[in-house]
This record gives sequence, C-alpha cells and structure tokens, in this order.
Amino acid sequence: ELITLLEDDKRLGAENELIVTLPYSGTKFGVPSNLHVIGTMNTADRSVEALDAALRRRFEFQELGPEPDLLDFTIAGDIDPAALLRTINRRLEVLRDRDHMIGHAYLLELKNEQTLEALKHVFKARIIPLLQEYFFGDWGKIGLVLGKSFVRRRDLSVQLAEFDHDERDALGERPTWELVDVSELTNLDFRRIYERVDDR
Repeated sequence: ELITLLEDDKRLGAENELIVTLPYSGTKFGVPSNLHVIGTMNTADRSVEALDAALRRRFEFQELGPEPDLLDFTIAGDIDPAALLRTINRRLEVLRDRDHMIGHAYLLELKNEQTLEALKHVFKARIIPLLQEYFFGDWGKIGLVLGKSFVRRRDLSVQLAEFDHDERDALGERPTWELVDVSELTNLDFRRIYERVDDR
C-alpha cells in the first residue's frame, strides 16, 4: 500500500487522494504532496525484480553508470585507473551485460593512496571476488576480462575413473585455470589490461 500512496495522484490533497488505516495503530495515514523520495538500487540484483517492476511504474529513474573520468589521477608505475576501468567494463558488457559493469567507487579510494600495493589490495579484496561472483568461478572468463597476467592455464590431465561415459576422454583433458597470486603482479601486468606494453 505504501508504494501506491507514493504515486503523485494518490497523495494527500491530490485528485485520487488515498488514505489507509495502519494495521497496528489503527491510525489514518497518507503521504503529503511535498514529500520527495530519492532512493538508489542496484540493477544487477535480480532478487528484487518484482519490487523493481512495481517501483519502475511509479517513479522517474535516472541511470548512474560508472564515471571513469572521475579517476583523474595516475597510480604508481604509470597505471591509468580510468583506462583500466573503461576496458574492464567494456569486456564485462560483452561477457555479461551493462548491469554488471564495475563502478568507479572501487578505484576512487586510490586517489588518496596512489600506490601499486593499494591497487593490488583493491583487486584482491574487491574486484576479483566480484568477478568470481559474476562468472560463477569460471576463471577462463575472468581471464578474458583481466588477461593472461592474472589467470593462467593449468595443464592438469586427470585419469578419470573407469566408467562408460560418451565424453570421458574429452572431460579428462578439459583445461583448468587458476588465479595468479596478485602480490606477484607488476605495474606492467595492470597496464596490459588496457594497452599493449613492451616488457623492455
């Protein structure tokens, strides 16, 4: 009922004014016309999809996407966080969708500590776990986002149990992937995400 009361024409004094009786107190309740409700929601969270549809019918929406231009600083080792974020988000948009792009807030905190160690911490503690959620632990797809400096292939042939299965041999040779220890990464590894870097 509260969602309905928030509609402009259901406010107190409006054409279709609506007043409800609160269930516990029995008090009459309506929403005044001068009340402005501003809220935020994460569109990637589909668990609230039914509520999302109900809200979208009643409110104006303004999309607030990532703003890489706010990352107007350089991290030690000539790393451009704006270019880094743009590249990661372009890849996420292709591999997932627009709702799964990473916000600039993940890197904005580095403005106060523009070190390679701080960047490694952000990747290890926030960005990589988020990508794991996005791709359900599929390290191959995470590699398509971050590159071979971050994810490497493990050639791990497994002798599967004797069992009559059509794909037994192929499954035993299926490649697996593992994350490189973030502490081992260099500034060149991060720059390789968004540009071709000469190792010399």
